[in-house]
Amino acid sequence: MKKILNNEGVGLFQEEMFQLTLSEQQFLITQIRLDFALFMATHFDLHKNQIIQISSMSDSFKSMLAEGIATTWESGQPINFYKETLAVDDVPDAKDIIMSDPNSPLMMMSSVNPIPLPLMVSHPISSLTQY
Repeated sequence: MKKILNNEGVGLFQEEMFQLTLSEQQFLITQIRLDFALFMATHFDLHKNQIIQISSMSDSFKSMLAEGIATTWESGQPINFYKETLAVDDVPDAKDIIMSDPNSPLMMMSSVNPIPLPLMVSHPISSLTQY
């Protein structure tokens, strides 16, 4: 069953994924590496704005994002996903997608305990109203 692309939905997806056999997990990891947009459409019940957001991402960004997620999953850890926007707010210019470079020294510090990929979807700082 498809999950909603929000904090709970991503958490549930990852919880279910890590209960699969290693070969089933590897199948999903291969899927996300091969086609990030298709993977998301297959496994998440995307709002039309989320589909537009994903399709508007550059191929290089989608590849980097997919590789970071896949590498984290291969390490046996879930990604640290935080999304503060609602699906209806997910238009290409309405928020930032922030992720750490999975090849940075911080992310590669330990092969024993790799740091899970942090991924945050939020409204741009410039669009926030200060009180």
